[in-house]
Amino acid sequence: MTITEMHNSTTGGDRPFDSFFANRYEPMVRLASGMVDQRCTAEEIVQEAFQRVWVRWDELTEPRCYLRTAVVNSCHDELRKRRVQRHNGRTLRDGPVPEAHYLVDVLSEVAPRRREAIVLRYYGGHSLSEVAKAMNIPTGTAKSLIHRGLADMRGALN
Repeated sequence: MTITEMHNSTTGGDRPFDSFFANRYEPMVRLASGMVDQRCTAEEIVQEAFQRVWVRWDELTEPRCYLRTAVVNSCHDELRKRRVQRHNGRTLRDGPVPEAHYLVDVLSEVAPRRREAIVLRYYGGHSLSEVAKAMNIPTGTAKSLIHRGLADMRGALN
């Protein structure tokens, strides 16, 4: 059962959540995919984040911010888990092979903080100030991370 089906069965189809889900699902999957490099993992992360939003729907004043933070934090958890697995000698990817897309390959070569800023800005479609807020850094630092990350990507493409 999907989140919207669960929501509809308990609330009779409350339109604000349905609309929120429909409008934010794909952008959040793009954001998570850019961070974790696997669409299937990204979709799981986003589904879990929407479930947390749904549980708190009536008490959230800014569900969009809560959702984005939940997705980014879960992506960080996934990347941390991968680092531990790599350190312990386990395989990095036990699931399906990631999407074969040259930008994802190039993006994986960028330092994690720079990659996060780039993903939030271009995959997530957020403004510089929103990127800074999501990363809890000054706007100038966000701009610098994006600029340097893009330079790293250009270098990797050459």
